[in-house]
Amino acid sequence: MEHDDRHAVTEGAHPAAGWDDRRLLAELRRVVSDVDGPPSGVLNAARAAIIARDLDGELAVLVADSRATGEPMAYEPVRGDADTAQGRWLLSFEGGGVQVDMEIEDENGRARVVGQFSGTSDDHCLLESGGGDRRRVEVDELGRFMVADVPHGPIRLRCRSSDGNAVTTAWVAV
Repeated sequence: MEHDDRHAVTEGAHPAAGWDDRRLLAELRRVVSDVDGPPSGVLNAARAAIIARDLDGELAVLVADSRATGEPMAYEPVRGDADTAQGRWLLSFEGGGVQVDMEIEDENGRARVVGQFSGTSDDHCLLESGGGDRRRVEVDELGRFMVADVPHGPIRLRCRSSDGNAVTTAWVAV
């Protein structure tokens, strides 16, 4: 077995001796980000840049995803019991004064989206898919909606908040 002397540290030598510049810079970046992350002003500017992608609207970000919690059922399903909840998951978005809670269920190779808006006065919204399709979503007086036969892939919802501002959820893969 050959010994690689490029990364060996000899007594009294600098620990970075023998490292190429890219490796040294990558290690320095990791240390700096662990010790001192980006300033809050930079994070706020990044959020503003994301919101500015749609100047007449605000982004509702994903705040909860039952698939990402590491627990099998961090949320309780809207209907049925835990044994029948396979193929279902819950998502929650917030932003622009609107909250959207959705349950996604696999149904014959497609998805069914059942949900509720809070903070919107629209009686309809749009469901957009990654393929460019747009579907009108009827919303009842309590903010509830259901969309069947949704193709798997990225989707997002667009609506107006109670004060008239456009709000769009972040893209999420279903």
